[in-house]
Amino acid sequence: MPQMDIRSKYTYGQKRKKKKKESLTTAIVSGLLPWKGDSAGDAIRKLVFLVSVVVLTVALILILNFYFGSHKDAEADYWNVDHSNTNTAMISMVCNSNLGSGEEVQVEILERYREYYEENPEFVGFLTIDPWIKYPVAQSKGDTPYDWYLNHNFYNVPTTNGTVFADKRGQINVPTAANNGRPANVMLHGHNLLTRNLFQPLVRYRESFEFLKEHPLITFDTLFEPGKYKIFSVYQTNILEEYGEYYNYLAKHHFNSKDDFYEYVTEALDRSRYHTDVDIRYGDELLTLSTCDFSFFSEIRLVVVARRVRDDESPYMDTESFINLREDNGRTAEGFMKHKMWEAYYHAYNGSRGWAGRLWNTSRVEGVDEWLANRIESE
Repeated sequence: MPQMDIRSKYTYGQKRKKKKKESLTTAIVSGLLPWKGDSAGDAIRKLVFLVSVVVLTVALILILNFYFGSHKDAEADYWNVDHSNTNTAMISMVCNSNLGSGEEVQVEILERYREYYEENPEFVGFLTIDPWIKYPVAQSKGDTPYDWYLNHNFYNVPTTNGTVFADKRGQINVPTAANNGRPANVMLHGHNLLTRNLFQPLVRYRESFEFLKEHPLITFDTLFEPGKYKIFSVYQTNILEEYGEYYNYLAKHHFNSKDDFYEYVTEALDRSRYHTDVDIRYGDELLTLSTCDFSFFSEIRLVVVARRVRDDESPYMDTESFINLREDNGRTAEGFMKHKMWEAYYHAYNGSRGWAGRLWNTSRVEGVDEWLANRIESE
């Protein structure tokens, strides 16, 4: 019979203690948390890891809340405006126009928007691109910060989603006999949310020529007057000078001269992905919608510009005359961009080849050919 090796059971006459088997849970916890017997280096490493996990979790929650968080702006009360109601009503309101800031006056408003104004006196209009965008528009007044509605909803409740708002630098006021109360260029801002709320649907204009043909008109009613606008430009632009030429479209709310107006319109048309053959002339009212665009590295904007339908004009648009510059990958036969972008884009996506030059029909902007010729002569 083989001799038993008692050393496996006894050591120096003492019974060897069996090592207690560590549970999986204990192994995981001790591997993540500072534990008895850890060296100082191990404890510090685990603490740094835990802090990193907490920071990452908080950041993830904030990001998910921003893109997917619920917000009152998407509730059904926004989507049920009865646009067939053409009634008007007289109300008293504080006037911020040239009649005198803080003066209370009797004004006529569109009845269908009375509730919005009563809910928030900073309500200035209602934006519709049916069926994708239907939102009341607020505008900071008086001492309300410019960026208030970037992180507050229409009801003034704090939220990272914000709401659709009109730029404070172009105030929408009570109409007078001498002025319709609107700036020459109404500029509206809204976040681009993955929930497809607010201005996220504007991305469809960038992505789809067919979407533009199906939705070439924008409705923007002020509290006082209905209005329709014909889209004539859809473009992307950088807002950081480090990416190259920076076009500050955000500063253009009033046009003090034809030079100001023509510069804004030609820049919009030079950069546009499409040509919609809309005729434009100095004195036309414009509407600009602006939102973030995440298709480049960072910090670019998607912009949609439209011209108000004139009083003596039909809102009809011949979509068959529209031209899609994104055909053939948006490049000429020589490889240059058909529409204007910016230097960082040319380097990243087009082998450093830039813009091919102006391809749209300049005769559609009354007086711009003469203005361009004079501009060339003065340079």
